[in-house]
Parts: sequence; C-alpha cells; structure tokens
Amino acid sequence: MEPKQIILVAAFIAVAVVVFLIKEAINKKKGESGEDLAKVRRVVEKLLPDHSGYTIAYASYMTDQSVGNRITKYYYHYAIAFKPGALFVVPIKYNGGEVSYQGSGALLTKDNLGRLKTTGDSCAFFDKDGKELCAFCVYASNTRQDKYQPFNIQQKEQAEAYKAFLKEFIGQVNG
Repeated sequence: MEPKQIILVAAFIAVAVVVFLIKEAINKKKGESGEDLAKVRRVVEKLLPDHSGYTIAYASYMTDQSVGNRITKYYYHYAIAFKPGALFVVPIKYNGGEVSYQGSGALLTKDNLGRLKTTGDSCAFFDKDGKELCAFCVYASNTRQDKYQPFNIQQKEQAEAYKAFLKEFIGQVNG
C-alpha cells in the first residue's frame, strides 16, 4: 500500500470510531430519559397486580446456535420484577417504538424452581424437573444497536438491586 492509501484507511477508521462513539453517547442519553424503561414498567404494572413492592427492570439474553457451518444468534428480552423470594418474568418485544408482551408472565419462587445456574453475567432458571425456563442478564447500561438490541435503558440502581436479590435468591432455591 502507498502512504496515501494508508492515510485514507486510517482516516476512514477514525471517522467510523467517532461516529460510533457519538451514536453510543446519544443512545445512552436517551436511556437516561427513562422512556424505554417506563414502557417496560407499564408491562409489569399491567400483568402483576401487586407490583408496588417489586423492583422493575429490563433483562436480556443472547445465545448462539450452530447447525453445520451456520451460526444463528437468538435475542430474548424480558420485563422483570423482583422482591425478596419472588421474581416475575415476562417476555417482551419492541416494535415501532412500542413494547408488547407474550403471555401473562410467570412468578418464580423457591416453591416452583428446581435450581438456578449462573454463567458469567447470566442466570438460568430451571423448574423442578430440570427444564430451563429462561435465562437472562440485567445490565446497568443497554443501548440500541440494531433491531435485535432495540432498547435504550440505563438502570444502574436496578442492576445493583438485582445482583443483591439474585445472590439471596440463589441461596433460597439451591439451598
């Protein structure tokens, strides 16, 4: 490569990085407004009659599944609400700026869970028969990346509260 080409490639990369950082900062600011988290909160309030004692948060999970040479990524999004001894989970979707939900949600307690298993940031929840019900992470910062990661949610307090809740909940369920 000639020096002129190297300079052009370096300039292109620098511009791409700056554009990404600006986009990320804008999405973080949008998340701080609380608009998307409010939509998640409305889902829980609609489905969980006694939601006032719960902390409400957004949770997500991404997994890879490979078939032959092809790898497919699957994205899952949840509205969750938790308080000591109980976790309410409902799958959600984001489309056209609106949050919709699937089903009526599930209230998970030590009475209907068999075990919990943590891997990295995520936790998987299993029923009494050992069947995985769901798995997810609660991150403090979530920014819209594409149609598969559509939320701008900043939830530092909720993420910290979930970490403390999960530690206690694992002890209750796993014994």
